[in-house]
Amino acid sequence: MNKKWGYSTSGIPDKEFIRGNVPMTKEEIRAIVMGKLRLEEDSLLVDVGAGTGSVSIEAALRSQGGKVLAIECKEEAINLINKNKEAFGVENLIIHKGRAGEIIKTLSSFNRIFIGGSGGEMEDIIKDASIRLSAGGRIVITSVTIESTSCALNLLKEYSFEEIDLVTITVARGKNTGNYTLMEGQNPITILSATRGNLNEE
Repeated sequence: MNKKWGYSTSGIPDKEFIRGNVPMTKEEIRAIVMGKLRLEEDSLLVDVGAGTGSVSIEAALRSQGGKVLAIECKEEAINLINKNKEAFGVENLIIHKGRAGEIIKTLSSFNRIFIGGSGGEMEDIIKDASIRLSAGGRIVITSVTIESTSCALNLLKEYSFEEIDLVTITVARGKNTGNYTLMEGQNPITILSATRGNLNEE
């Protein structure tokens, strides 16, 4: 078992991560994302817009015989990923600093990709993923706006991904107010997922 997270389940509590002013995929959404990724022991995952590294950490713990490539361009986020990597003791997490649209082009292949933030490069990222993602590989995207959801959905169709699925999740967390508990709603998140078909059939 990992020294910081001694369970086999997904959805590590947010408080376990070192955080700053960097976006993070929250624990409930992260648990669903992990399910949609369908990771295997030796999966090779590319985490685009890795932020604090919460998805990268969970994936690295789950696929200990594989690798996780975390792509991030912001210096503060890079520092946080490094700190969380050390805190969780994961050695199969490799950090790439730079723009995802450029870095993905340098990768030969991978079988999982998570897009938590595209930095305006959604089309380039999905296009390159359609080329480098192995047959049967999975792509998972989180979106907070209608526009980005529509863009991602259209691109998945354009680049011939299969089994396209969308689900919108709204989480409400209990908040104590004196003797009462109120449910405080979080922003809805849409999760898109799809499978890469057999490239030889195209």
